[in-house]
Amino acid sequence: MQKVVNHMYKLALCVSVALTLSACAQSPNATATLSSQVQSTQTTAQANYQAPAWLEASVAEVYPEAVKIRHYLHQHPELGCQEVKTQAYIADFLQQQGIEVIKGTEHAPTAVIGVLNPGKGHAIGIRADIDALPIKENTGLPYASTVKGMFFGREADVSHMCGHDAHMAMLLAAAKVMAAHKDDIARTVVFLFQPAEEGDSRVNPYDLPAGQLAGANAMVQDGVLERFGIEKVFGIHVMARQPAGKMLIAKGPALNSVDDFRVQIQGEQAHGAMPWTGVDATLTAAAAVVNLQQIVSRNIPLNSGMGVITVGRLQAGETSNVMAGSAEFEGTIRSNNAQIRSMLLQRIPEVIAGTAAAYGAKAQTRILEIYPVTVNDPDLATATVAQLQDFGVDAQLSQWNPGASEDFSFFAQKVPGVFMFLGVDKPGSSNAANNHSDKFVIDDTALKAGITAHVAVALSPL
Repeated sequence: MQKVVNHMYKLALCVSVALTLSACAQSPNATATLSSQVQSTQTTAQANYQAPAWLEASVAEVYPEAVKIRHYLHQHPELGCQEVKTQAYIADFLQQQGIEVIKGTEHAPTAVIGVLNPGKGHAIGIRADIDALPIKENTGLPYASTVKGMFFGREADVSHMCGHDAHMAMLLAAAKVMAAHKDDIARTVVFLFQPAEEGDSRVNPYDLPAGQLAGANAMVQDGVLERFGIEKVFGIHVMARQPAGKMLIAKGPALNSVDDFRVQIQGEQAHGAMPWTGVDATLTAAAAVVNLQQIVSRNIPLNSGMGVITVGRLQAGETSNVMAGSAEFEGTIRSNNAQIRSMLLQRIPEVIAGTAAAYGAKAQTRILEIYPVTVNDPDLATATVAQLQDFGVDAQLSQWNPGASEDFSFFAQKVPGVFMFLGVDKPGSSNAANNHSDKFVIDDTALKAGITAHVAVALSPL
């Protein structure tokens, strides 16, 4: 079927070019007309690619299994870089479908890579993250997690409160469908089951001299894209506060960058009744926190993008009548613009150092650069929406930004990528619990749209 579509596209393109050339002698804008006609024909041919006859029945057939897979994985979550049983489950499932499996890379040992149609070329990567969160689940579901694990060296409850269980289930189900119809897929498809999207759970990154190398960044650094010749990459994230089955795709920035910072203030302890005999670390830290909030309003033009600086922890002192000689605070930095992100990373240490100097204290700032902005390729995003619509998915272009961050951004920095948001709210839901909430739930009917979308991008002539 793919060959027929390509043949029809080439035939239509040739006819269009011939008609345009015949008009060139009469048109003073022949070159522009030809370019416009070719581009228009190509876009139309790509957008009008129809779903194969077997797709709807195949998705319906695999859907109950996808639900069972999700519920099983939901009950057996594992934290980042500890997804050993999850890796084995995924690898076994893919092998049962006759898909070539590679377990782990140098810096992402719990990753799973599946390769369908090796050697066909024009490879795309489809990514699903596989790790869970250190959150105690309070959904009351019959398949709720009761698992405990180790997070930063301490015991913690573990659950899939970000929906990665759904991501795995959708991609595994789609892989099964694709494997059964691999002759209709005219390219190599690489299934990227990525660990540690939420970070390496084994050690606090502040305890490492150079931060962490994990997740998508680790797989990119290990050369996964080059090894398999991946030309484009796609991913889906389930999201609360959107109806089940609704697919939203942004042109350009889709999610924000994220970076963290820790600041240590050194003053001089003194009696609370005689503050002039010391250097107040608490006052210095408080002033620094306030001054940080002025960076965005005084450095970022209104029409250039956004930036957010939030201090989530501040600790100083031991008792009420002793002026603290040291203080520490931590915060997070978000932006949807790479240039704004760079400016914030530069200005934060400058403002903190200047504030500390003004109060007679010293400051040490450490910044952890975590994930860059997730940016969808605009042309690929537009074409993907049209492709999904032709495959029966309720998809639309949208600039909705849920405010989160994603390490899918590392893949999309290297090759054109599209990251999609899939709604998972049950009909009639209002103010549903968000991702990372202990009450976050997924309407399983949304899985059908995700499975279909994965198959659609694999079959697409894009």
